[in-house]
Amino acid sequence: MGSIAPIITFKAGICDYDVSSDPPKVIPKPTPGYLYLYEGEDDELIHFCWRPRSASLRNPELDLVMVPGDGIFKPHQMSEPGDHSKTSPTNGRIFVLRFQSSSARHVFWLQSKSQHAQGDAGWFSPRDIQLGKIVNKLLQGDQVNVQEELSNIPRGQGGRNDNDDDDNEDHMEGVRRESQTGAAENLASGDPFIGDPSNEGEESREGGADGGRA
Repeated sequence: MGSIAPIITFKAGICDYDVSSDPPKVIPKPTPGYLYLYEGEDDELIHFCWRPRSASLRNPELDLVMVPGDGIFKPHQMSEPGDHSKTSPTNGRIFVLRFQSSSARHVFWLQSKSQHAQGDAGWFSPRDIQLGKIVNKLLQGDQVNVQEELSNIPRGQGGRNDNDDDDNEDHMEGVRRESQTGAAENLASGDPFIGDPSNEGEESREGGADGGRA
């Protein structure tokens, strides 16, 4: 295997998706993790990966080779008409990777600090939304200048300064601070997210994610 150079990396945990309950439950695993995308040297396709922060870049637990246009990465947001609050219907910020070619889906929860002024764990900041758009563009096969996209993120709209310490050196490879963020501590109790990620509304097609290689 050649070298791996992630295009984008951000803090995220992986979730179990329990369809046996009504409504379905998204149950977060407390393991601190990184979600990252890179282009394979051999296949020149985007690899969508997740690994615990204690694992090396070359040993992800999830490594999906993405056919351009097949994957869609979206936030799970409120979808009522006229709702522009960018708030999750769950008690945390979750994102769903689904596929055009199958009914499979992977669910992730953001582990960086909520940037909401009152600490609302379900509030998607402008940074969350913009970074999700970047991921989704990469999955469509678009060429993305990540640094340029990151520089266009609005600052401080409705929340704390988007450029807080959780979005800086923690997202650089090789820097592994294993302590969980406040959001991670709140969700590590095992309380499930209540909501069905199969019902994302049209409003959430903008995308969304957290962290990034800033």
